[in-house]
Amino acid sequence: MIKIGVIGLGNIAQKAYLPVYSELQDCFEWHLSSRNAEKLAHIQKQFGFQYGSTNSDELITEGVEAVFVHTPTVTHYAIIKKFLENKINVFVDKPVSENIDEVRELYRLAEKQGVLLTCGFNRRFVPFHQQLAQLPAKHLVTVTKTRELEQQNPLFAIYDLMIHVIDTTQFLMGSGTVEFVNGQLIQQDGNLILARINLRKGDMLGTAMIDMQTQTNSEMAQVISQRGISTVDNLSSLTLQKEGIKHYQQAPDWQTNLKTRGFDPLVRSFLTALEKHAENPVSPASAILSHELCARLISQGKVIE
Repeated sequence: MIKIGVIGLGNIAQKAYLPVYSELQDCFEWHLSSRNAEKLAHIQKQFGFQYGSTNSDELITEGVEAVFVHTPTVTHYAIIKKFLENKINVFVDKPVSENIDEVRELYRLAEKQGVLLTCGFNRRFVPFHQQLAQLPAKHLVTVTKTRELEQQNPLFAIYDLMIHVIDTTQFLMGSGTVEFVNGQLIQQDGNLILARINLRKGDMLGTAMIDMQTQTNSEMAQVISQRGISTVDNLSSLTLQKEGIKHYQQAPDWQTNLKTRGFDPLVRSFLTALEKHAENPVSPASAILSHELCARLISQGKVIE
């Protein structure tokens, strides 16, 4: 049985990933790692995981073939590099790093070592987003995320929240070169209020936006194509408007929330690629591009105070 390490057992791991891992215990041998011994023991008991340690280096000696990294972003570079250098496949929550040079370096190292480095862009694996991605003859792609009176500095907000919006936009625009056109950032008292980035691919335009000061948390992805206007709201519903008629589809009641939100299929895709030595489910070129677009928005976007 393939051994898989999990580093970091915080909020995102507990909500989005551990429930999926727990369902796969008959297929993989999971080794959890957290510096917090009390939390580690609690999680092991809650989900029924047998193996755990408070030192992530022990995962290397245990012979894991891959690790899932759910630690704070500031720790990603050192952790990822250590495991890649030991020829261990890595899955990491977005972003890989807030430093674009580190992102490029780590992907080069993964390629050199012949292992996977997969960034956790779960929105690509949302079933309704998968439908949008397959639409032909797209004209305009718009992805918007709103937050309820969030207070975050621009760097953190863009790499923590907006990177999902940017990645979803370029994913829906399709493979190939997506060009940065321009961007805008509105800031107040050191916090990001609103940000937008405009992209282009041939005769297709894309716009990714985030609003940090609304009265609701929401996500919307819309594709305008020859098929009409297709809109996904909050990852869980799809509306197709064509010839004056709206067709509405809701995620099935029997479908788990983690599948609706893309986490379950993303994890399974990574593990399948690991077992079958298949292609990275989140292509390195596209993952690097999403990080590059964040960097360009920060460095070249017009700042309005």
